[in-house]
Amino acid sequence: MEVRFLEITSVQPEHLALWESWLAPEKRQRIDRLPERKRLLSLCGDGLAREMLSEKLGISAEEISFTFTENGKPMTPGAYFSISHSGDMVGCAVSEREVGLDIEQLRPVPHRLGRALAGEWESREDFWRLWTGREAAIKCLGGKVWDWKRAEDADHVVHPELPGYAVTVCEKE
Repeated sequence: MEVRFLEITSVQPEHLALWESWLAPEKRQRIDRLPERKRLLSLCGDGLAREMLSEKLGISAEEISFTFTENGKPMTPGAYFSISHSGDMVGCAVSEREVGLDIEQLRPVPHRLGRALAGEWESREDFWRLWTGREAAIKCLGGKVWDWKRAEDADHVVHPELPGYAVTVCEKE
């Protein structure tokens, strides 16, 4: 498994233009309707995933095509991957097994979410670690967002260090 992170504010305009040239027309139309910040996060996530998948699969980034499960999980033949973003960071995990990645910037816990997980966390870092663990497991196992309270850990769980963020990557055995 390989995991990479990218700070969106450090991406050069020529790199963004290259990534934009790789987009399928439907994806371009979809992200062009987003507010600028979300557009940049989506473009960087797509570009990072294509670069990593290109290396893993030995094909050009332009040749990579994505399909989506009924739950919206992106897929491509020959490898498993997961993309996540929060704050100014985008992350991507690529694996030979089903994989899920979630990243969350450490910030105050929203009251509604904190109440939903009451008794399971003591600090802001605990909460976001718990949250990313459940989100990563859902992505790995192909669940739906509303399954987050019932998500069980996947077989292999890692927490890469990324200052100011909670990160969890899960792989299915």
